[in-house]
Amino acid sequence: MKKISFLLLFIITISLFSCKKDFLEVPLQSSAVTEDALATKGGVQKLMVGAYHDLTGMSLSSRWWTTSGTNWQWSDVTSGDAYRGGTGGANDEPEGVSIELYQSQPSFTYILNKFKAVYDGIARSNDVLRAIEKAPDMTPEEKDEARGEARFLRAHYHFQGKIMWNKIPFVDEQVTDFKLSNQQDIWSEIEADFRFAFQHMQETRPYRGQANKWAAACYLAKTYLFQQKYDQAKPLLDSIITMGKTAQGVQYDLNACFQDNFDGQYENSKEAVFQIQFSADKEAFGNNSNLGEAANTPAMWQVSSWFASWKQPSFNLVNAYKTDTNGLPMLDTFNVTNMDNDKGLESWESFVPYQGTVDPRLDWTVGRRGVPYLDYNYGVPNPGKDWINSQDFGGPFTPIKGIYRFDQQGVYSEYYTNGYLLSSAVNYNLIRFADVLLWAAECEVETGDLNKAREYVNRVRKRAKDGCTVTVDYTTGYPSANYMIGTYDHAWSSQEVARKAVRFERRLELAMEGHRFFDLVRWGIAAEYINTYLSVEKTRMNHLSNVQFTKGKNEYYPLPQQEIDLSNQDGKPLLQQNPGY
Repeated sequence: MKKISFLLLFIITISLFSCKKDFLEVPLQSSAVTEDALATKGGVQKLMVGAYHDLTGMSLSSRWWTTSGTNWQWSDVTSGDAYRGGTGGANDEPEGVSIELYQSQPSFTYILNKFKAVYDGIARSNDVLRAIEKAPDMTPEEKDEARGEARFLRAHYHFQGKIMWNKIPFVDEQVTDFKLSNQQDIWSEIEADFRFAFQHMQETRPYRGQANKWAAACYLAKTYLFQQKYDQAKPLLDSIITMGKTAQGVQYDLNACFQDNFDGQYENSKEAVFQIQFSADKEAFGNNSNLGEAANTPAMWQVSSWFASWKQPSFNLVNAYKTDTNGLPMLDTFNVTNMDNDKGLESWESFVPYQGTVDPRLDWTVGRRGVPYLDYNYGVPNPGKDWINSQDFGGPFTPIKGIYRFDQQGVYSEYYTNGYLLSSAVNYNLIRFADVLLWAAECEVETGDLNKAREYVNRVRKRAKDGCTVTVDYTTGYPSANYMIGTYDHAWSSQEVARKAVRFERRLELAMEGHRFFDLVRWGIAAEYINTYLSVEKTRMNHLSNVQFTKGKNEYYPLPQQEIDLSNQDGKPLLQQNPGY
């Protein structure tokens, strides 16, 4: 069984907290343990563990996939990288399908639960900060470091809320009146928390999975990027690339193989800036594993539940991995025709996979017929339709990233309910070093040197070219596809061309990792991009035939109506709904 991480040693602390009528009020509920009793060095550590646990999204307010810290429902499915999948039937969580169709409503329990989960993490972080102030057995230096760690976590949760809803209240440890307005932009407060963490946290930390000063620096740079503050992000990213280290003191670098980032045996590697720590523990009933993505795990047998085969990669995403004669992406023409696929074919019918050249990252991101799926079904390629509830509703592809391997079952996975859903215990990357390199490339495109941007992109592509082990056909021993990837060996002709190449590379490298929709929004191209995607995809997937993304509305999700109602003061709600809802 996978060793349980530091973050789970004191997980019992989560039972001390519960949400009452207001999303901001998370008081202690145990008569045996008071806030003052936890105001010690040991108590601060226990409270910190509880704050870390909410990275998973699985708080007491959660509803599995609705609050997942990986954001697959809120970013992969709404970006054009994936379909919701499932059956599309009435029993198949219809709110999730509506979110894919850009029809979110303030009354949705998905929206409410996600909002509560975000503010539960904020409340837990603030509990740590209050305990630090009262702890008599902590030195000033220990208090400053603990404050930095708690403020890092608080900033992470506010960041998640900010990119989901844009206008949200900022809540610190001093807040006692929980009737708060959301009319102030809170980027400056998020920046301040990450900056404090960068200045006060140590470079090395005692436990795997803990944030350190360089993780805070990366998150601060990300905060700058989401505000288009490229001039401020660029020097910080330069420092991270040259000096940044993991919490175990290892210099940041790309892993030897692309797929190592999604393999449990390489967790907390030199490429891992900050990960959600998951583990398999039969006593926890799945709650320490990636429960939020349990329904995205291929069934590995004939599908027997509608809660399966979700987050299915789209035709558009798969097509993006085609390469030209130089091994470069087809930036403008990749989606003109589909790669050969088995949609509509029974698993026993013959099928020949796409014979054109493809980026090798494709088959470590997407499961497709005719190519082995990790080490499952040795001797028999991915059986296709048998792993999917409805190809008509979800397409013929399945996700791979973060899925445990066959020989890792029970170590990086666990059964948790009736045997029909399995959850992965492979860690999830919130930020990895490839992400940092591509942020730096983006900054160079916008304010710096296009050749430097090309150098960063080529560093990422070269890893995929030279260090990526391609999947091999178990029968013949030859590569499963015609893999070909090259680097950009000629200068980009303009800023526009460079920008397109960098943004496309982010998609190829980070696909299905919960970033894409939020990238489209921060770049200001979400409406144009997604409506173009839909104009073609509606000819491939019937459920997308009458779907449209509304500019000025669908960039953000609606605030939950229940919380707006609870914010009422003097007959008026202090929380204002987002435009269009």
